[in-house]
Amino acid sequence: MRFYISGGRESAEKIAEIGEMLARNGHIVTVPASPGSSYDELFEAAYKRVFSVTDSDFVLLLLPGNYETHVELGLALASRNNKRIVLWSETGVEYTVSENACTFYHHTAVERRTGSFEDLKEMLMSL
Repeated sequence: MRFYISGGRESAEKIAEIGEMLARNGHIVTVPASPGSSYDELFEAAYKRVFSVTDSDFVLLLLPGNYETHVELGLALASRNNKRIVLWSETGVEYTVSENACTFYHHTAVERRTGSFEDLKEMLMSL
């Protein structure tokens, strides 16, 4: 299975750990690298991320994210041909309905998961 895993900067260690765990189990894992600072590096990073999200079978976004996480979610929704889209939050506060709520977190194609990081890893290991 092809995975795309992303999230905010504070999730970098968790993303790396999940990526290594899934790769050890034979999955293909894409974790976006830092895009760089030149125009060409940013262009290449954007191209690779779009392709990686749209080509994946499973998109996992760890919350809280950043503006790029929302773009990745939009790409996943727009290209969701049998794609599984999972948002994970340790507390679930990001799913609260409020004036700052992200509408697309509540799309029917999105699975909202809440719980410990260990629970998330167990769920992924069962795939």
